[in-house]
Amino acid sequence: MQFAFSRTQGLDEAKSFLSQAISSGKFPHALLVHGPEGVGQNALLLDLVDILLCDSAEIRPCGKCPGCLGRQRNNLDNLIFLMPIEKKDKAADKGGDGEMEDAQVDELTERAKDFHADPYGFARSEKGNLNVGQIRGMQARLSFAEASQRPRIVVILWAETMAAPAANTLLKTLEEPPANTYFLLSSDDRSVLLPTILSRCTQLPIFPMVPEALRAVLAAKGKVWGMEVPPERLIPFAEGSPGVLLALHRNGGETLLEEAGRFLDAALRGDWAGFSDYLDDSDAFADLQSASRLLHFLLRTIRLFHRLEAMEGPAAYADSASSVGYAWTRKALERQGLDPSLAAVIGPMECAPDLMAFTAWIEDTLSAVQSYAKPKVAALGLYLEFATKHPRKEGQPC
Repeated sequence: MQFAFSRTQGLDEAKSFLSQAISSGKFPHALLVHGPEGVGQNALLLDLVDILLCDSAEIRPCGKCPGCLGRQRNNLDNLIFLMPIEKKDKAADKGGDGEMEDAQVDELTERAKDFHADPYGFARSEKGNLNVGQIRGMQARLSFAEASQRPRIVVILWAETMAAPAANTLLKTLEEPPANTYFLLSSDDRSVLLPTILSRCTQLPIFPMVPEALRAVLAAKGKVWGMEVPPERLIPFAEGSPGVLLALHRNGGETLLEEAGRFLDAALRGDWAGFSDYLDDSDAFADLQSASRLLHFLLRTIRLFHRLEAMEGPAAYADSASSVGYAWTRKALERQGLDPSLAAVIGPMECAPDLMAFTAWIEDTLSAVQSYAKPKVAALGLYLEFATKHPRKEGQPC
């Protein structure tokens, strides 16, 4: 029997493992696919759903049998999708029971359609979680479902977003799973899942792609994803994830690159007034969404700089006084086969008096702007504390 993982890009080892498990009749009742954001865990679960529901004895999915047609029409009672949702005010007033309103159910239905159509490009709400009402609703559907030879499948996306009551409620079902039922879970961060849930799942890790593999994905899917020209300068920031690369491209990645360079240049001069002027002139901190997007990207730039130091040795910021500017970063990028023009973006980190403290400041600022109504005020207040504790080193040429 052949299995077609038509949505999933790469991940050949994971596909082989799953194919063998299905062929041998030893597919686990609970599977957790976990890995970094956007690497392909959700696309892999969608492919698994199609394969497990298909009735064909030759190639799955065949696209023609009742199981395949039912999945395509989204009218199968034996398929349940759960994904994070944002808690509404009325739900909060019910003491945290998380019961969903009809409008939320309709919203989830629409979002599920978008997810099926674009699993790599689909993004969950940062404030959304899986609540106990969703888990109880799933349990009720399973308890009243009619017996059928076709398996029942529960897909739980971003399982790490489960609130504690939801996780404990799910655990009871995983401990005594209903017959002929598969639970397929995905996670970008399994470390926050209950150890007892982890112990009841077969865990399948998936890993970031090397740049060559990511470029191969772009060659195959770039036009479908709206990337006629591969965004080469964004590849180092995607960290081997097709989903992250797609999100960066759709969210104005080139603009983020330029803005990140301006932010780092202003922040690492150690000049409080200069950083204040940057915030006043920049639209990046005009609202929570744009500020959050930039700060997330800045954390990616820091990780890229750390990777360069791991491969090339500590940054020699003394070279930065040369006419080319940020010479160490430029040379490190060239030796790693990356675009040397990115030195204009990440090069200012050569001047960081304490890169770990700087990273902590960015993380604290991200947390603050997600909590406060005025991102500029939050960023400036925390910057004053950082610049005071970590002044620029004497003689540093940046």
